[in-house]
Amino acid sequence: MKRLVGIAALALLFGCGNGGGTSLVEESTDRADAACACEEFGCTTEHIAWFNRVSINQDGDLEALSESDRDAYSANSLRAADCQTALN
Repeated sequence: MKRLVGIAALALLFGCGNGGGTSLVEESTDRADAACACEEFGCTTEHIAWFNRVSINQDGDLEALSESDRDAYSANSLRAADCQTALN
């Protein structure tokens, strides 16, 4: 049963959870842009939560990125966090 739940969770993450096939770098850029467009702190939490979920659930995918893509993802994560902090 646990295995089926895990498989379902992975299907959601890889099937539609990452924007329907967009790369982690593209999605991270979109999430950072959205977080930085927020005018209230609460607006940023969904986008920051996405970065947290990816870091926990898709660490292997992050490690598989090229060095330049990992750097881009990391920069987007930090940019989103900076924008959230600015609204705190």
